[in-house]
Amino acid sequence: MTADDRLIFLVFSAQQKLRIYLNDALTTAGVPVTVTQAGILFLLKQKDGRTMTELSQILGVDNSTMTGLADRLEKAGFVKRVASPGDRRASHIHITPQGIGEVEGAKKVIRRINEEIKTGYPGDDIEAFKRVLNGFFDKFSRSGSAKSHALSPTSPAFVTEDEARGPAKAKDD
Repeated sequence: MTADDRLIFLVFSAQQKLRIYLNDALTTAGVPVTVTQAGILFLLKQKDGRTMTELSQILGVDNSTMTGLADRLEKAGFVKRVASPGDRRASHIHITPQGIGEVEGAKKVIRRINEEIKTGYPGDDIEAFKRVLNGFFDKFSRSGSAKSHALSPTSPAFVTEDEARGPAKAKDD
């Protein structure tokens, strides 16, 4: 073990490299959404008509960021915004058929990269890595703030319906 314990730097750097790699892979595969936009589409496919506030809390982004993401998805035809009948300030976001098609393309790329991450590591290392990452959600979700509800390993943004049913089903696609 080295004396360099810059864990925060390493986690943030790894996250940034993975985000860039995923976005490049999506672009190369002809999927015209970013990984964050794909997360929104996954959430809407799971439960259509979520509010902007609900989406921003799940994704751990502020409302202005969520507005920009929704604007770009709406302009591309992947979602439509509907004003809430009970609250003029609230909007419900609905996925379009075109958006559902993008979910399928993004799902294939994300599955492939997930497998790529595991390549070259023994199963025990992968299980230890998952325990450490899952531990982050336990350790850093205690504050009770809205941000503490951001993506977790079982968050629907990155768990597809097939993956939620188990590994045998997820590989059938």
